[in-house]
Amino acid sequence: MERRGLLLRLKERRRYASPAERNIIDFIQRDPQAVIAKSIRALADETFTSPSTVVRFARKLGCAGYKEFQRELVYELASAREGSDIALEDVRQGDSADAIVGKVLQSDVRSLQATGRLLDRAVLDRCAELVKACRVVDLFGIGASLLVARDFEMKLARVDKECHLDDDWHNQLLRVRNMHADDLAIVISYSGLTEEMVECARAARERHATVIAITRVGNETGLSAQADYVLGIASSEPLIRSGAMGSRMSQLLVIDALYAVYVTKDYERCSQIIRHNYIRKLSADKCAE
Repeated sequence: MERRGLLLRLKERRRYASPAERNIIDFIQRDPQAVIAKSIRALADETFTSPSTVVRFARKLGCAGYKEFQRELVYELASAREGSDIALEDVRQGDSADAIVGKVLQSDVRSLQATGRLLDRAVLDRCAELVKACRVVDLFGIGASLLVARDFEMKLARVDKECHLDDDWHNQLLRVRNMHADDLAIVISYSGLTEEMVECARAARERHATVIAITRVGNETGLSAQADYVLGIASSEPLIRSGAMGSRMSQLLVIDALYAVYVTKDYERCSQIIRHNYIRKLSADKCAE
């Protein structure tokens, strides 16, 4: 399966990289187009590393070797050119309402597109199978991620899939400590570093339940380290934020995709229940009475 989002993976990898790997990352980020034509020896010389270091780094990014790394880079740059009219812009003091709407829209669209490229289809398919097969789905999230978890809870309620979600973290922790081996834990955290969510994932693992994490790509510590499967979202915002915006949209994209794939895997049952649960809207005449 084709992997995407190489430049985003490079950006995320930098904070955990060794000094030699940072030299490679910095060189690629300065002029990614130039790397396409460079041999592995030339890149090693330019970054004061060795060919073996370059190969190991490419493999850490999920590539089979340097040639595959170059092919992914060609694809990434081509995709970036297609969307070059969309910019991630910060809202600044003095911006008009019209300018702010444009910037927020551009940021959200870019975040959704990046997450769409990063989302591993095979992992998504497997996670949908787990939703179908499990005894119950337990959802975990706090802050803005709790709102995303609540959205998924409402979707699963429509198709009569047993699902639990508590607003209070202490109740979430109590629930996770009572999970069964055939239960599924879905833990949502943009940063992947929220201690409460890492603790919930760890506790679910201790109960031998399967854990799915919805979190930023590239962070292999924290929540990702406790998960059996990771549905990655693009890193579109700093960790210290005034409010979740593009990141929330990306999380909702993953939730929508997971729900849709799940429904297709249990289509006959789900479609019958959706029809049964349909709540007919009142007509305008009825509302006026």
